[in-house]
Amino acid sequence: MKNVRIIASILFLISRAVAVVYFVTALYATLVLAANEVFSGISWVETTAQGRFTIMYPFTKTPFLLGEYTFEFILMMMLGVVGYGTFAWLLSEVFKIFKQEKLFTQNGVQTLTIFYMANFIVPTVVLLISLFFEEYIQYLIVFTLLHGVIGIFAYFMASIFNQGVLLQNDQDLTI
Repeated sequence: MKNVRIIASILFLISRAVAVVYFVTALYATLVLAANEVFSGISWVETTAQGRFTIMYPFTKTPFLLGEYTFEFILMMMLGVVGYGTFAWLLSEVFKIFKQEKLFTQNGVQTLTIFYMANFIVPTVVLLISLFFEEYIQYLIVFTLLHGVIGIFAYFMASIFNQGVLLQNDQDLTI
């Protein structure tokens, strides 16, 4: 069990760092694009006559984010970045469960329940929203199905953890 805790600790840190990077990216892109709307021509954004944009890394001329300068594209980009930031954060919470001394807890069951529900609901909602805007629906269908599989495994884990909590509580009452 010691190895599991070590691996879970490492994966917790990695997934939490990835989540923070996603959230900072979303905040940075939102601020830069909003500033470009208010103060057109800021140096961190380049727009083209073809309706595309390039967001630069801060204080550089190195491209960071590229895309179409349309409401639909920016909305879908932000949904994706914030969505995967949330996914990475929730995943780090799952790894946090395996770092604990007592594995089967009600908090662990709740965390796994939130994780599997998010994997079922959020991609489906994004897919439904995308039906109005997106031309690459087939990719979003694949991502929705993949998150559905992740959600199913998390559901199984939540059920196992729930059973573990019940057995642990019964044993605690017996002792």
